[in-house]
Amino acid sequence: MAAVVLTELSSFADRLEERAAAEEKTFYTRGDRVAPADMRQSFIDNARSVLVLLTDGFGTRTDWIAAPLATGRRRAEQGVPLEAVLHLFRVGTELLWETLLAAARRRSPDELDEFVGSVIVLWQATDRVSTAMVEGYRSREIQLRARANRRREQLVRVLVEGRGADPAVAADAETGLGLPGHGRYVVVLVACDLTAEDMVPVPELAALGVRVVVAPYRDRVVWLVELGGVTADRLAGLLTPHLHDRAGLSGEVDGLAEIGIAYQLAEIALQTQPPDVPGLAVLDDRLPEALVAASPRLAHRLATRTLGGVLALEDEERQVLLETLRAWFRADRSATRAGELLYCHRNTVLNRLRKLEQLTGASLEDDRHQLCCRLALMAQREKP
Repeated sequence: MAAVVLTELSSFADRLEERAAAEEKTFYTRGDRVAPADMRQSFIDNARSVLVLLTDGFGTRTDWIAAPLATGRRRAEQGVPLEAVLHLFRVGTELLWETLLAAARRRSPDELDEFVGSVIVLWQATDRVSTAMVEGYRSREIQLRARANRRREQLVRVLVEGRGADPAVAADAETGLGLPGHGRYVVVLVACDLTAEDMVPVPELAALGVRVVVAPYRDRVVWLVELGGVTADRLAGLLTPHLHDRAGLSGEVDGLAEIGIAYQLAEIALQTQPPDVPGLAVLDDRLPEALVAASPRLAHRLATRTLGGVLALEDEERQVLLETLRAWFRADRSATRAGELLYCHRNTVLNRLRKLEQLTGASLEDDRHQLCCRLALMAQREKP
């Protein structure tokens, strides 16, 4: 029966075109995806592969696999959903069964019975052909995804390196990343395993009109975020529950031309987050800490000049005085409240503060010295 149907492939393709057009309208009528000639030829080629397996046996010929592999690759390149392709393969299998059965019914009753009894071979053949198509589709899909990832990484790299001010680079990024040249942007840097590069930060972002492009860069994962109508504060609130690694959020910048600036700001924000503490550091919430992190040499010099006498003490005494100074600032310079934080008497706090003044050579009532002390304490916390 298969040999008979091999001579009727043109008629088979005509009928399958009609049935496919009725059952898979979206897939079939999208001329920008699959041209009708391509569709028809694939019907003929894949039906021939099934029929070749039926006529010549499963172990005789190997050329049958070329057609389904090629079909799978082309459909992946054309962006056709695999489910739609498999659906058409099922429709084709049904029609092939009907065509073979019609040919068998023109034979004697005994031959028809024998045909029906061996129909399992048809399902085995069509399964092999459809499996080969899926293999071709998947392999090409992996190649295309890898190529798209490389392209995305390249475009993100040139933007974070500050080359987005070049009109040609910006235009290339607009096309390749689907991001507008002008808009409200922030950069998020995540210190995490680079296998997380394809992670979608928050599912709700797309619904809010926020566009995100994620790619690895050096030892970070970079998120380029076009805010749309969302504020940076709202974005931070949405991201925080989903971040389980250290991350930094830049301040807002204008357009792709300033992505390099945003990247630098996000890196500074990330540096203000202690190495062993996960979570999102928002630059605009940590500007004093960012000033310290942005100029580590100056920060070290400031700490040494302001607290040099304290830093020269033995570890235990040094830590007691520094913690006292921190508690005093947290308590709005109240010795009583600082004592409550430190679980000690206010007089103990006052004695330690007087010792701090002796070691630093300046009064803690001096506004400028207070500012230097605050920054010096931040520098001590940021020190590795």
